[in-house]
Amino acid sequence: MTWQQEIDIAVDRERRRADEEKVRADDAEKRFFEAKDLADAEKARADKAESRAEEAESRADRYEKMLRELGKL
Repeated sequence: MTWQQEIDIAVDRERRRADEEKVRADDAEKRFFEAKDLADAEKARADKAESRAEEAESRADRYEKMLRELGKL
Protein backbone atom coordinates (compact mmCIF):
# COMPACT_ATOMS: atom_id res chain seq x y z
CA MET A 1 0.00 0.00 0.00
CA THR A 2 1.39 3.36 -0.96
CA TRP A 3 1.44 6.38 1.28
CA GLN A 4 -1.16 8.02 -0.97
CA GLN A 5 -3.55 5.10 -0.45
CA GLU A 6 -3.01 5.29 3.30
CA ILE A 7 -3.77 9.02 3.23
CA ASP A 8 -6.91 8.39 1.16
CA ILE A 9 -8.09 5.75 3.63
CA ALA A 10 -7.43 8.06 6.60
CA VAL A 11 -9.28 10.91 4.89
CA ASP A 12 -12.24 8.64 4.13
CA ARG A 13 -12.39 7.52 7.78
CA GLU A 14 -12.34 11.10 9.01
CA ARG A 15 -15.08 12.09 6.58
CA ARG A 16 -17.23 9.18 7.75
CA ARG A 17 -16.66 10.18 11.38
CA ALA A 18 -17.58 13.77 10.58
CA ASP A 19 -20.73 12.60 8.80
CA GLU A 20 -21.68 10.43 11.78
CA GLU A 21 -21.11 13.34 14.15
CA LYS A 22 -23.30 15.56 11.96
CA VAL A 23 -26.08 12.94 12.04
CA ARG A 24 -25.81 12.74 15.85
CA ALA A 25 -25.86 16.53 16.14
CA ASP A 26 -28.90 16.75 13.88
CA ASP A 27 -30.68 14.09 15.96
CA ALA A 28 -29.88 15.93 19.17
CA GLU A 29 -31.16 19.19 17.68
CA LYS A 30 -34.35 17.46 16.54
CA ARG A 31 -34.91 16.01 20.04
CA PHE A 32 -34.28 19.44 21.55
CA PHE A 33 -36.90 21.11 19.39
CA GLU A 34 -39.39 18.29 19.96
CA ALA A 35 -38.94 18.70 23.72
CA LYS A 36 -39.26 22.47 23.37
CA ASP A 37 -42.49 22.07 21.40
CA LEU A 38 -43.87 19.75 24.08
CA ALA A 39 -42.89 22.20 26.81
CA ASP A 40 -44.50 25.09 24.93
CA ALA A 41 -47.71 23.10 24.51
CA GLU A 42 -47.72 22.19 28.21
CA LYS A 43 -47.19 25.84 29.15
CA ALA A 44 -50.10 26.86 26.93
CA ARG A 45 -52.32 24.25 28.64
CA ALA A 46 -51.21 25.47 32.06
CA ASP A 47 -51.89 29.10 31.11
CA LYS A 48 -55.35 28.14 29.85
CA ALA A 49 -56.10 26.24 33.08
CA GLU A 50 -54.92 29.20 35.14
CA SER A 51 -57.13 31.51 33.11
CA ARG A 52 -60.15 29.23 33.71
CA ALA A 53 -59.36 29.14 37.42
CA GLU A 54 -59.19 32.94 37.55
CA GLU A 55 -62.53 33.18 35.72
CA ALA A 56 -64.11 30.73 38.17
CA GLU A 57 -62.74 32.70 41.11
CA SER A 58 -64.13 35.91 39.64
CA ARG A 59 -67.56 34.31 39.22
CA ALA A 60 -67.44 33.03 42.79
CA ASP A 61 -66.60 36.52 44.04
CA ARG A 62 -69.54 37.99 42.08
CA TYR A 63 -71.92 35.34 43.44
CA GLU A 64 -70.68 35.92 46.96
CA LYS A 65 -71.18 39.67 46.59
CA MET A 66 -74.67 39.11 45.16
CA LEU A 67 -75.62 36.79 48.03
CA ARG A 68 -74.32 39.26 50.61
CA GLU A 69 -76.38 42.04 49.00
CA LEU A 70 -79.46 39.81 48.98
CA GLY A 71 -78.89 39.02 52.66
CA LYS A 72 -78.86 42.75 53.50
CA LEU A 73 -82.29 43.34 51.99
